[in-house]
Amino acid sequence: MFERRKKPRRPLPGSLLFHDHLVASLQAAQRGDAGLAVFYFAADGNSAQEIQGIAAGLASQFGNLRAACCVDHTAVAAIADHCFVKDDALAFAAQIVDELCGSLNFSGAGVAVYPETAQDPDGLLSAAATAAELAGKGVQHKFARPSPARTEAAAVDILAAEVGAAANHPLMDAEDLEVALQKGQLRLHYQPQIAVSSGQVIGAEALVRFCGDSGTLELPGNIIPAAEATGTITRIGEWVLETACAQAADWANQGLPSVSCAVNLSLAQVQQKSHVDRIVEIVAESGVKPCQIEIELTETSDPSDPEEVSERLKPILDLGINLALDDLGTGYATLSLLRRLPVGKVKIDRSFVAGLMDADDGVEDLRAIVEMGQGLGLTVLAEGVERAEQYATLRALGCDSYQGYFFSPALPAAEMAALLERNRSI
Repeated sequence: MFERRKKPRRPLPGSLLFHDHLVASLQAAQRGDAGLAVFYFAADGNSAQEIQGIAAGLASQFGNLRAACCVDHTAVAAIADHCFVKDDALAFAAQIVDELCGSLNFSGAGVAVYPETAQDPDGLLSAAATAAELAGKGVQHKFARPSPARTEAAAVDILAAEVGAAANHPLMDAEDLEVALQKGQLRLHYQPQIAVSSGQVIGAEALVRFCGDSGTLELPGNIIPAAEATGTITRIGEWVLETACAQAADWANQGLPSVSCAVNLSLAQVQQKSHVDRIVEIVAESGVKPCQIEIELTETSDPSDPEEVSERLKPILDLGINLALDDLGTGYATLSLLRRLPVGKVKIDRSFVAGLMDADDGVEDLRAIVEMGQGLGLTVLAEGVERAEQYATLRALGCDSYQGYFFSPALPAAEMAALLERNRSI
């Protein structure tokens, strides 16, 4: 059982205009036009009028700020378009605190930077708020780390939200997961997969989201580890597959362009005959064409006998379902394993794509993986493509397809359907 943790308060913008500014800033950052940092200044020891007054004038006082607003009358949130790295954002946050310490009593400040911390508006704002809360407590926390920037005048700790989804979104423990299943609080969103050569949408990966009692959609930070620890991973896997198959069938019935719909399963799940039989049953009963379903196998464990796993997978292949190997490069996917498992596609882990921005040898690492996959006759897809430079490099390397915020985040089913409709003329 997981230790029960208090969920961080999820801040909501005090105005629709602020949210519009945040979305616009994120879109600009995704195009590579500017950097993006979100700040959260906890100041709940002040009056609501004082906080509102500071928020109203903050953007005009600091040229790098695009917008600021009062949050829940206890804090100020702000957006900066010109913070390209975390250290710049931390230094800018310290400057703001220094200049405002005479007007407000701060308890802590938090910083979240795109794309390292999070890649969506709510994730960035939530991460910055969590970091500010931890800074106010003056404690170490695995989801935030102390900033080198500490303003002596205001004696305010400033923390940068850590990298990774678990840092940005509420945790789910065993009890949370059981409640979510019982209440039907899980949702699927679909991230488009794009052909590099044509720019057309050729598929979508089904990703789990959590919709709490407030009706706000969130990405649970550790839903898969929690599911594995509590034995509910099979139930969740079946629910995801059933929902994705039904959705793919519905898109086909609407006459939308045919695309594949990918669902994640662990290698451990498909090594049991009963699980494989259930997968075949779900797809066969859904009405979807099996060739439209793709099972992405995650390489979280080294299969002791790849030939036996291949034999277990035979009913899935015989039905016409496609198989892919997810997160290539992060675990046990050796050249030998790729040759022995009956997959038709490999997905390059996002860490290799991110490496294009961090190291001179990132391109060569990526080139080697693309050439290895295609040399084995496999389709190669790159995950986590966030910037135009990354896309350009993948195109130059001849990578087959990609997914990531450079094109689109994961979308609700209706928005994905609208995208597919537009895809007719792309």
